[in-house]
Amino acid sequence: MASGACVLRYAGPRGVTWSIKFSDADGRQVRERLGKASEGWTRRRAESALRARLVEVERDSYRKPAAVTFESLALEWLATYPPTKSLKRSTTDGYRSIIELHLIPAFGHLRPDRVEVEVIERYAAEKRQAGYEPRTVNRHLNVLSLILGAAVKRKLARANPVALVDRPKDPRRRWRILSPIEVRAVERAFDELIEEAEDEERLRRQTGRVAFLVIYGAGLRLSELLGLHWRAVRLADPEGASLRVEETLVRGRADTPKSEASARTIALGPRLAEELFQHRRRSNYAGDDERVFVSPLTGAPLDPKRYAATFRLALERAGISGYVRPCHDGRHSSITNAAAAGASPMALMTRSGHADFKTTQIYIDLAGETFREEAELLERRLWGESSTKKRYENASQLTEAETEASV
Repeated sequence: MASGACVLRYAGPRGVTWSIKFSDADGRQVRERLGKASEGWTRRRAESALRARLVEVERDSYRKPAAVTFESLALEWLATYPPTKSLKRSTTDGYRSIIELHLIPAFGHLRPDRVEVEVIERYAAEKRQAGYEPRTVNRHLNVLSLILGAAVKRKLARANPVALVDRPKDPRRRWRILSPIEVRAVERAFDELIEEAEDEERLRRQTGRVAFLVIYGAGLRLSELLGLHWRAVRLADPEGASLRVEETLVRGRADTPKSEASARTIALGPRLAEELFQHRRRSNYAGDDERVFVSPLTGAPLDPKRYAATFRLALERAGISGYVRPCHDGRHSSITNAAAAGASPMALMTRSGHADFKTTQIYIDLAGETFREEAELLERRLWGESSTKKRYENASQLTEAETEASV
């Protein structure tokens, strides 16, 4: 062991902490904190870490890194990581919001190696107490993990503590899937609301009705619906009508589709093609470069909040209770009903814009779809018309006949 190098044990009010002391390649004395006994650190492990550090000093001319705060590391990571990974603008904006509004205020003054399990778990608990959903808190922790992973690479921390954090449990999500009968009921409700409205509101409700049909008929995401241009809608194609997802609109700004798989062409049935044809005829903004779903008077993109308000009026008119998300539940309903109609896994995955069928399968599973029609088709294939239900009915009729005969 090099002269002056040693392992240090400190027993404090929060438990035992292990550190090492050694001289770097410039001869400067370094005291490096390793971690707590509660995190698995022991004297033997600390001695092993010290030997490894001394090898780095001898072999790699290791020097004590300059003092770096979590804030400076996080901002540097934000400036370099998204461009390196070619992340979408909306994803980068989401990371920036989490870092600047949440992570830096909580951890910015600390050194990266001082962002410990207890500190992170306290942060998660405070966020939950403040009313943040488990899913949101876990998203914060995911970004924090990426930043602390960069700290480990730069040898600003020995390990990424986020992996040891007890995360808040994200409850299993359920989506409200509208059945075909309910979809038709909502469409009729839209028709009634249109008849009752006048002037500008009538035009807005007509646009909302077609948006509803496209969401449930084509399974588009909200950003895809808002980003759709008429040039991407091919209604006179000899091969059949279709629309191409090639642009999205996120927070009022044009962006690329969510992923490579999300840039896709979706076949349109004759009903949906006719609805879009009539919608274009009515619109004052029908040029190829215009958006399909806009305010009928200004040409500005469709207001999701205004659409949601009209959609909820239609739900109420149709007698559908419970909370139904205006767009996301519509997309889930579209995928689930397509599966129930017999669409192949490849067709479902492609139409949904998923790179992996496992994602599509999650949409279907969490929707609670039981595919009863398929079960009955299977029984008829296996046993013909003498299914269990038929056998019980026949048995019941036979029993009644035997009773009458005995009398």
